Amino acid sequence: MNRKSRWFALVCCLALLLFNAAVSLAADVEPKVGQSVGNVKFPKPMSDEDAKYLGLDGAKEFTLKDIKAPYVFIEQFNTT
Repeated sequence: MNRKSRWFALVCCLALLLFNAAVSLAADVEPKVGQSVGNVKFPKPMSDEDAKYLGLDGAKEFTLKDIKAPYVFIEQFNTT
């Protein structure tokens, strides 16, 4: 391996290390009040009673904007 190849490999390793550090630091940031989660679609509720509880018109796919409530509490689990 010549000298240029060694430097290139070293630079690539350092860049990968810095990228992984930045990603792990960003993952530790707590969500803020009013932060948008995007337009996520949820599957239809299990029953019409559940749909009524959420203030939905019927048991069909829905988004957070469809829920008729002053506040929505979302609990997220990481399954990986």
